[in-house]
Amino acid sequence: MRNTLLAFCLSLLSIMEPALAESKPTFTPDANVQKVAEAYAQDAVDMAKNQFSITLDWSDASIANVEKALALMHSSFITTKPRPTEEQAMSFAKGYGSYIGEVYRRNHGGEWGIVSLNGQKFPGLKTKSGVNFWPWGRALNRIMQGPENNVADYYRALLEK
Repeated sequence: MRNTLLAFCLSLLSIMEPALAESKPTFTPDANVQKVAEAYAQDAVDMAKNQFSITLDWSDASIANVEKALALMHSSFITTKPRPTEEQAMSFAKGYGSYIGEVYRRNHGGEWGIVSLNGQKFPGLKTKSGVNFWPWGRALNRIMQGPENNVADYYRALLEK
């Protein structure tokens, strides 16, 4: 029975292998992406201060303040009629996502570039330990979908990898 189960699992893995290979992200460093992310991150610092009276100081602890700002944006997003488009929400997500990425890069290393996954390409980072992450997407999900996409939790999980 154990051998049959093992054979079944191995055959299942061989069937799934092409799909798994497609789902592994690739990363290409890009200095231009870093320049853009640095500018967007500074915009987020300014917006947090001017719009929400929230200070972002480039520390790991400041990601909790990013979560507060994005929570306020989510509340506004769900009550605004008509709701903002994904493109409109992304304009804010780029700034706050860039801030999250820049805090990580400045405090823990890593580099900005282009992440390719399942035929799609988007800005992201690669950590020194080889983990790829795309904070713009997480910030967008926090704004549009809510607290289940908490960026402070996301950041803490990145620090553990």
